[in-house]
Amino acid sequence: MQARSQAPIRTRGLVLLELLVAGCVLALLIALAVPSFAAISDRWKVRHAVDTLTSSLYAARAEAFRRGGRITLARSDNSEDCSAIKDASHWDCGWTAFVDANENGKRDEGDELLFVGQSPSGLEVVQTSGLGALKFDAWGEFMGLGALSFKVCSRSSASTIAISSGGRIRATAGNAAAPRC
Repeated sequence: MQARSQAPIRTRGLVLLELLVAGCVLALLIALAVPSFAAISDRWKVRHAVDTLTSSLYAARAEAFRRGGRITLARSDNSEDCSAIKDASHWDCGWTAFVDANENGKRDEGDELLFVGQSPSGLEVVQTSGLGALKFDAWGEFMGLGALSFKVCSRSSASTIAISSGGRIRATAGNAAAPRC
């Protein structure tokens, strides 16, 4: 009787060369996808800042109507970076809404703080009219303004919040190719 020769046992698994090729392909795909994720992240930050500022404007208007006026929405000067470097039209560090008892447009010691708004870091939020504060009357309308707008910019995306003289607030996406604030 002849002895049967057994077939060689084949082990299952990956060879080191196969792992290296798969790793290189994965690294190449990630390198191609990362720039588009950065642009998506910038657009999301701008959209988030626009939504936050728009809702703050609506909330301040509603509060002015409820309280009979004397509500102010102003840029926040709570950090040294904002008060020292930027002018009054830059709202990058956020904004505050408060009951402005003497209607001077600045939060004094006795003024009640209603809420604080914040934009994501790395964005420019510029009020194009250059006013330091937005005052609301008893009807929830902006006092002393014809119309104004805010521009929110990142490295690759921009959006505008336009406020008509009647108080209508509208957000529009800007030109992503050249976001200038």
